[in-house]
Amino acid sequence: MRDQEFSDDERETVRRSIAKVRGAADWLEAALETGTFTLDEQLAQLLKGE
Repeated sequence: MRDQEFSDDERETVRRSIAKVRGAADWLEAALETGTFTLDEQLAQLLKGE
């Protein structure tokens, strides 16, 4: 990605994608700790992009 320039829209798209990955990772970590593997509403909305 050296010397690659991104538009504001492209940077925002990457930021939204990173937030989705973080949310999914946090959910997975909590699910492993608690044994509860149901997808909560907040994570479902995040992954759908709402």
